[in-house]
Amino acid sequence: MRADILPLCDKHYRAMEPCIAPYSPDYSIDFFRCTDRFCGRCFGERVGYVTPKRDEAPIVAPDQPRCETHGRPMFITSIDRQRILKIRYACPEPGCEHILLQG
Repeated sequence: MRADILPLCDKHYRAMEPCIAPYSPDYSIDFFRCTDRFCGRCFGERVGYVTPKRDEAPIVAPDQPRCETHGRPMFITSIDRQRILKIRYACPEPGCEHILLQG
């Protein structure tokens, strides 16, 4: 997981924090989770934005933006509320400069 990115939640646009979930004694899953107390949204570099549920596979939204070069789910880096909710997405691939503006 990249430590130099800070995604925003796709529901409230709040900062997300890095987390590690132990999956087994030898393997853990790195992801970001929303800092809103009652939000369950997470961002994982492989699946994008999801709301995990115990014992269920993540449900990936079909409209999740993906990098045209790497095919990876993109994360929200900023939002411009003055310009009718312009959302800026970036690719989590190190060195990738692909940006997507939505809204």
